[in-house]
Amino acid sequence: MPKRPAHVTALLAATLVLATSLPTLAASNICDFHAYSDGSDPAGTNVRSGPGTSHEVIGVLKAVHDASDYDWSPEFDVTKFDSGWFQIGDASIGDFGDIPPHKVFKGPGWVSAKLVDFVIEDPLLRDGPSPDAKTVLDMHSLDDQVNPWNLDEVRVQTVHACDGGFLDVTITNPAGQTKRGWVNDLCGSQATTCP
Repeated sequence: MPKRPAHVTALLAATLVLATSLPTLAASNICDFHAYSDGSDPAGTNVRSGPGTSHEVIGVLKAVHDASDYDWSPEFDVTKFDSGWFQIGDASIGDFGDIPPHKVFKGPGWVSAKLVDFVIEDPLLRDGPSPDAKTVLDMHSLDDQVNPWNLDEVRVQTVHACDGGFLDVTITNPAGQTKRGWVNDLCGSQATTCP
């Protein structure tokens, strides 16, 4: 068998390392988790008829202020993902404080993924949408040393895909470092942790 030139072998090795270090991108983009609008805009979050700003606004998700001086955002189920947008079902304000529960939007509709909030409760970032996928980052709190990737400190920078209850995300830590992988065990409750 003829021997490959060294530069070809090095290129193949580098390609293999790069390919195995990237998260698995195969995803159904059918989502199955609960979330809420981020409430950062006092005018509310636009819900559109399709995934993008060129689509008609068909609703607005606006936070409700209660007597204890807290804002409660509408909550909803997320059902699909497309190019940075989530399709949502009905959106409702829950039974929080002195506010009676009520529906604020009859789904479906599309919301920018940048304006959707949830809490990641599983501290393992994986290389695929499965609990058996390889762990690429452990975000557990460490008692004896500081973890720069502590789950309580990281933020979702970009959503790339979804597959059931898993999201392919790029996260960032307080130092500005980023890491990409799949997260799950997403909690969409503003009032408590999820079971």
